[in-house]
Amino acid sequence: MKNKNYDKKIFRLVSILNKLNGGGKVRSSELAEEFNVSIRSVQRDLDLLNLTGFPLDTQEKGIYCFMPGFSLRKLMLTNEEASLLTFFHEIADSLGDNFSESFRSLVSKVLAREDASPFYVKLPEIPAHMKNFPFVKELEQAIHEERKILIKYESAKGVSEYRLCPLKLINFDGFWYVLAMPEGKRQFKKFRSEKIKGLELLDESFDPPRNLKAVLDRSVNIWFSEKPGEKILLEIDKDAAHYFKKKIYFPEQRIVKEKKDGTLILQTQANFNEVLRTIIQWIPDIRVLKPKELDIKVRQLLNAYLKGSRPRWG
Repeated sequence: MKNKNYDKKIFRLVSILNKLNGGGKVRSSELAEEFNVSIRSVQRDLDLLNLTGFPLDTQEKGIYCFMPGFSLRKLMLTNEEASLLTFFHEIADSLGDNFSESFRSLVSKVLAREDASPFYVKLPEIPAHMKNFPFVKELEQAIHEERKILIKYESAKGVSEYRLCPLKLINFDGFWYVLAMPEGKRQFKKFRSEKIKGLELLDESFDPPRNLKAVLDRSVNIWFSEKPGEKILLEIDKDAAHYFKKKIYFPEQRIVKEKKDGTLILQTQANFNEVLRTIIQWIPDIRVLKPKELDIKVRQLLNAYLKGSRPRWG
């Protein structure tokens, strides 16, 4: 049979956590009046939260708030999850030392601070105004139903209209794009999400290309193309070789030769735009062997930079 006292306690814990998690303060006398319980009952709830691992700060007698810098959002816990964790903490204590110790160990793992983890992953930070993806529901619908769209897109030349066949919503380096084919063409174009200023779903359907998954699977950056490009040979210096043995930097990358001194000969098949920026990033540990046209393009970009002029990638 369901215990109504348990329900009431969980309700109080959720309510208290909700007030605290908003950066607010709670007053024990006001909580007692709101929940129609004694101040002592509210005090036991607050003590239980503190014991479970949700640090409370007492600024004045009877007034509580979370310690500065603490929030459930950082722990990725909802108010309901935190309240249940607190409630089970109390139950664990009543079941004996062994069970209580095991539960405390579990709680410490759940509530571990971010800096207590032995792992750290640095992801690129994207400005707040670029995190939003406008018209995402409309785009999902258009892609799912294979319907054409009309968008207003902002570029350096102003706002232009495009009739598109939307294929996928894609993310590279933390930025969202709409991958689409211009109406009447079988080529891929990418549109930055935050530059879409208007969107209309059209009552016209289209057939998506059959090679879409294959193209996306071979991509390594946003500069990918529906065409596989040409064969490229690169020489990787021995000091950088171990990186290219561990990670794929180029489409269809494979090592064709490893010299005695540790230098690698790498092969990829791509268009120039897919590889140029990566090559520039790895200079002086990388050199283009073939084709000659790509080597010339790299040198042109470097010369333009050294002369103080703006490089032309295309």
